Amino acid sequence: MKILLLLTAGFLFSPHNETPGHELDEPQAGDPKTEWVDIETAQKLSKEDGNPVFLFFEAEWCGTCKRMLRTVFPQPELHRLLSDNYHAVSIDLDSRNEILFNGRKMTERSLARELEIQATPTLLFLNSNGEELGRFLGFLDEDDFKRLLVYVTSDQFNEVSFEEFMLPGQ
Repeated sequence: MKILLLLTAGFLFSPHNETPGHELDEPQAGDPKTEWVDIETAQKLSKEDGNPVFLFFEAEWCGTCKRMLRTVFPQPELHRLLSDNYHAVSIDLDSRNEILFNGRKMTERSLARELEIQATPTLLFLNSNGEELGRFLGFLDEDDFKRLLVYVTSDQFNEVSFEEFMLPGQ
């Protein structure tokens, strides 16, 4: 079982992540919207169909999170991958909204602390039992986010690291 998915800093901060002009990209009319559900619903659905829960930890003040929400999540292929293979939940790192996680009442903020989320955005994957499969810290463009989504549900997930999965020819 993969416990932690972190890429090297060189990948996280590579030049292709800061493409000029992307910061102004807006979703186009007709772009699908991510179907965020609350975590309790996501966990119930995950128990029924076995699909992992995808948690997107963000914050109101996080420009990088807003950029992902604006430019990455609306992409039709990513929308399809998320809706077909995951139950997507957005968690505000600072929110005091009450949620039910693994049968326990807590706030979104306390969940972030319990899961040791220290920065945004953090992408976290849970199995149907609410156990962490892995996490990724930082911005991902459309191509890399697609690869991450494919990787987590692939047969190679328990066999190779995400870095190896990202190599050409994989």
